[in-house]
Amino acid sequence: MEGDGQGFKILTWNINGLRSLVNFTEHLRKLDADILCFQETKVTRDMLTEQLAVIPGYTSYYAFSRGRGGYSGVATYCRTEATPVAAEEGVTGILGVSDSSVGGLDLLNQEFSQEELRSLDNEGRCVLTKHRIKQDDQEDAYLVVFNVYCPRADPEREDRKRYKLQFYKALDIRAHSLRVQGNKVIILGDVNTSHRELDHCDPYEEFYDHPGRRFLNHLLYSTQPSKDKPVDLETEDWECERVNVESNQFLDSFRIFHPSRENAFTCWNTKMNCRSTNYGTRIDYIFISRNLETEISLCEIHPEVEGSDHCPVSARFNLILDPSFKPPSSATKYYPEFQGRQLSIKDMFSTGAKRSRSPENTSKKPILNQGVAKRVKPSSSKITNFFAPKKGLAELAPSLIVENKLENLVSVAGPGDIETEILASEIYQIEAKNGETKAAWGNIFKPPPPNPLCLKHKEESLKRKVTKKGPNLGREFFVCRRGEGRSDDPEARCDFFKWAKVK
Repeated sequence: MEGDGQGFKILTWNINGLRSLVNFTEHLRKLDADILCFQETKVTRDMLTEQLAVIPGYTSYYAFSRGRGGYSGVATYCRTEATPVAAEEGVTGILGVSDSSVGGLDLLNQEFSQEELRSLDNEGRCVLTKHRIKQDDQEDAYLVVFNVYCPRADPEREDRKRYKLQFYKALDIRAHSLRVQGNKVIILGDVNTSHRELDHCDPYEEFYDHPGRRFLNHLLYSTQPSKDKPVDLETEDWECERVNVESNQFLDSFRIFHPSRENAFTCWNTKMNCRSTNYGTRIDYIFISRNLETEISLCEIHPEVEGSDHCPVSARFNLILDPSFKPPSSATKYYPEFQGRQLSIKDMFSTGAKRSRSPENTSKKPILNQGVAKRVKPSSSKITNFFAPKKGLAELAPSLIVENKLENLVSVAGPGDIETEILASEIYQIEAKNGETKAAWGNIFKPPPPNPLCLKHKEESLKRKVTKKGPNLGREFFVCRRGEGRSDDPEARCDFFKWAKVK
């Protein structure tokens, strides 16, 4: 994934859990980008470690879920050469630090109440970074990057559908405001909506009758004819009621270079092994404002990079960033817990932690309570010494029984010895009893029979369990172990199904 060294490279990746990436620093360097945007970090601030947050050569900026642990969250890592001049947590600016304001808030405050803005940023779904662009003239130019993890609309919950569309609206307004101020704008991340049929493995009949896709049709400029169906609603939840926002002011970077590429997906259902058959969706995007169209030189999807149910998407631009001498105050390196001014309770119990002790504590021995019996100093003998056999023949018998070697008795006492014969007889009886016991346990714990073969591929099937509520909840069944795919794909999962026998 190495670049050509010109301009800067940006990358987005839903990692499905920051701590699931073993050796995160190594991943960071292998991805080889100047600005790296991660979604679904699933860490809250108290879970974030200095090893993950403060990495030499980078500064990082986090957004955390405030109402639920191990959920949502995004993080942006910037190389020192791409250090931003400003950074904010959240899309609405309500969580922003005073000296790191990115700007463009007036229209948001007109459209939303303060309570609505706070609710939209309560789940840690956006980080904004603002970067200065090097130019020959003296006029300042800036690039603003929106790293977003857009909400998923639960079809069974109307409130989550509305929340998703309201988040889209806030993103649209803020990006519009910053763009009309003269900034170049990038919106990237997990958008949680496939824009076109080309971006979906199995587009259904009413594919375009979807408010999320209608929003993307509003946001993006495309030379492709729109298949969006007319809607009877006067306004949708993503449409503005009090402010005006221009339509079609962003471009889908990937489609600039690959306008008709099929099967270019970024997300797969790993539980159904869909990545093996490339049966997925493209929901991870890099959108650029139209004033960046002449500056982008490449955009690619990287399905070869594993570690998540998503894969990275990267883009390269012909712009040179002018790094800030000092990172914004929202950078994780300035968190008090990483400055030695605050110790978390888990650090107090960490192995090998150095704890300071006062002189008086180190010079005095602890005084035992007179009413408490003194503990006996443990012996330095090895635990195996307790089981060492005695020299007597009777004491040797147990070890000989364990070793199951009757000839050892003969070597110890010699043939014709009465005690030897008695012990040998007892050993034979014990062995017979042990054999019966082993056979009895073997009957109880017989190995399970092999899973049945699927009818099409003649391969051992996979056992699964019903997790959906209903009369079959918890019941086990067998299906083809191959990944789910298109119905006409011979390498994909066949329709084999068989209930497991109830014990």
